[in-house]
Formats: sequence, structure tokens, C-alpha cells
Amino acid sequence: MGERARELSILILGDIIAFNVALWLTLLVRYFELPTLERLEMHVPPFLIFSGVWLFVFFILGLYDKHTNLLKKLLVSRILYAQIINVVVAGVLFFIIPFGITPKTNLVLYLIISTILVSAWRLRLVPSLSPKQRHKAILIADGPEAVELVDEINHNDRYNYYFIRIVDEQTLINTPDFESKILALMEKERVELIVADSTGKHIRSFLPVLFDLSFLRFEFTFLDFNRLYEDTFDRVPVNTLRYDWFISNISQSKKAIYDVVKRSIDVVGALMLLLPSALLFPLVALAIKLEDRGALFYTTVRVGQYNRPVTIYKFRTKNGADVGSQALSSQLVDTKVGSILRVTRIDELPQLLNVLRGDLSFIGPRPEMPALASEYATRIPYYNARHFLKPGLSGWAQINNFDVPRGGLDVERTVTKLSYDLFYLERRSLLLDVQIAMKTIATILMRTGT
Repeated sequence: MGERARELSILILGDIIAFNVALWLTLLVRYFELPTLERLEMHVPPFLIFSGVWLFVFFILGLYDKHTNLLKKLLVSRILYAQIINVVVAGVLFFIIPFGITPKTNLVLYLIISTILVSAWRLRLVPSLSPKQRHKAILIADGPEAVELVDEINHNDRYNYYFIRIVDEQTLINTPDFESKILALMEKERVELIVADSTGKHIRSFLPVLFDLSFLRFEFTFLDFNRLYEDTFDRVPVNTLRYDWFISNISQSKKAIYDVVKRSIDVVGALMLLLPSALLFPLVALAIKLEDRGALFYTTVRVGQYNRPVTIYKFRTKNGADVGSQALSSQLVDTKVGSILRVTRIDELPQLLNVLRGDLSFIGPRPEMPALASEYATRIPYYNARHFLKPGLSGWAQINNFDVPRGGLDVERTVTKLSYDLFYLERRSLLLDVQIAMKTIATILMRTGT
């Protein structure tokens, strides 16, 4: 079993145990006595059913994502939010399904107790299951992504190794007899892992040395920096990319079947969603007209697949129209109705027509304004690579990047956003699309994403 699969299995098993212990404690506190067999028989079956639903809620809210340092900072608030949703879901199910009990007080108690138990499990017990002995590693790489990787791994006990030395290209060039010195360091410190950026010009010249080291009397593991970075952060290290990366990832033939199936899902899904959505259109139109009698829809130009301009349809949410071909920032203000439409994402329902026409997909990088895209293309290497894909209503960047650029020119944040878009370009699949679709529900519930 891989390390990620092991971590996921432990988290799920621990959560299930916490749910069931919380139920037992809830009955103990509620009735001031040890739960009787009869009382357990009344409560256990429905709560077992709910456990499956609750695990799904945990998943879409990101509680089974990799436990990076960023997730650890958000853990308690996410657990509380998830548990509130879980209790609401349970209350609805108790109302719909005739279980024979309506435990309103028990649900409140359960919310408190289960939140405490799950938080204690995740914050106290899970870290204790991390590897007790961390192996030593050396990183041979340059740039901000190298610093970011070291900071994540050296300050997070979930990894079974840590970096004792970072070697950049200048050190590699300017250090006399570097080969013997790195060998001496490996022997002295018993280094078991070397991570190297194989795309670096001078580092590539050092790869034969690493090859020779693999025949020495001690064993070590070699990992490619770019792959490790991707597996750690679920995004691509933009600053280390070279053109050969794109050549191997933009081949149409490799994804031909996937593209056909995805397009079929887009058409069927858009048709199925347009029918019930049509019932909302008159209500939305009435609300917009009652507020300011302005236009019902607005159209805006965005950059589509292969840099082709596409016209996007939305319900109007602002006090004017977004000039997509010229403006680098927006000075428009949300209307009262528009604020509600944006939070609930109802304003994007007309884009189902764009999906049906083939301008957009359900899943893909969010389309950018032409003026912004043109500016970013001159400032960010490989930026236009994101336009190889058909833009989408939701994408990998939106469900993972909580600091996305909003409304104006922002090069630094857009580089981060691009790193997620390129990760999706590389690893796009139906399974990843399903994951994005489910987690988009979470971004709507938590009012995050763009």
C-alpha cells in the first residue's frame, strides 16, 4: 500500500470510529446512563447510514486532502463546518425517512461531541502516527519552488524524510571537487534520498554522477524534483518548466477518447441542467428588473481554447457591463440581487448554453479576459499553454487555490493559478474531472473559489 493510500485509510477509519464513539457518548450524556441495547438498536442503524453521507461531506470539504501545512491551519474550522452540514443533513434525513426516532436534542449533543472527538483525533492522534524516524535527504534544485518544498517537508511530520542540505546550481558550479564532497556528506550523514531538478542545465550535467553513486556500497533513492513537487502540492513548478514538458503533455492523440467522452458528458449534462434551471429564470429576471430595471443578461468576451475569443453569457450581477476586451480591472459594483446570484452561482446558469455550444466545458481552466490574458502572456512564461484546454465553469485551480486573483492584474497570484492549470493539463482524466465536480460543491457551500 502506498503512503498516500495508507494515510487516507487511517483517516477514514479513525473518523468512522470517532463518529460511533460520539454516538455512544451522546446517548450516555443525554440519558445519564450507559446506553441500553434497545436504545443502541434504535440509534445505530440510522447513524451508520449517516456515516457514509458524512464521510462524503468530509471528502468534498477537503478533509481527506493531503495534510499539508496549509490544510493543518484550516483543519478545525473545516471540521466544524463539515459537522454542522452533517447534522443538518441528518435532520433532513430523519424527517424524510421513517426511522422511528426524531432525536433533535441528540443531534445537538452529537454535533458538539463528534466535533471534539474528530478534532482531537485529527490534531493529536494522527500526528502521532507519522513516521517516528525521518530519513535524511539532499535537494539539488534552484528557485522559489525549491524553498517552498523544503519548508513544507521539513516542517511537516507526515513525510518520512527531511532535507539536511540544499544545493543550488551556483554551488554546483563553484564548488571544487563537488562530487567527492557530496559523496562524503552522504556517507557521513547516511543520506538515503537525493532529490534533483533534472531540467536545470548544470544539474543535468551532474546526473551521471548520481548514476555512478547508485553503484556504491550504500543504497539511496533518487527522485525527480518536479515530480515530487507535483505530488506534494498538486500543482506544477512553473519556474522549472521547459518546452519539452509541454511537448509531452499537449498531444491530442493521447487524450482523444477522453475528449470525446468529456464532450458527451458536457452535452448531456447541460441539457439535463437547463430543464430545471429554466424554472428559475423567470424568478431571477423578476428580481433583477425590480431592483434597477437594467439588462437581464450581460455578455462578455473571454479567451477560449486555442486563444479563440468566445462570448460568455451570465445574469447581470453588477451595475454595468464588464468590458472584457479592454479593461484590466473592474470598477463595477455588485447589485443587491447580484450579490446573492454570485454567492449561489445562479448568475452562471446561462453559461450552460456556452457548454452546449462547445465554447466551455463543465471542467477546465476558468476563461480569462483578453486584455488580462495578453498582459500575462508577456509577463509569465508559458502562460498561453492554459489555452490549449477548453475553459470550464470550474477548474483545478478554483478548488485548490484560495488566493486566486480577483478582478484585476495580479501576476504573482496568476503564476500560482497557472501552476494548477498546468497540473490539470498534464493529468486531466475523467476521474480527476469527477473529483473537481464534487469539490466544486464545497466551494459553493463554503463561498470560496472564483
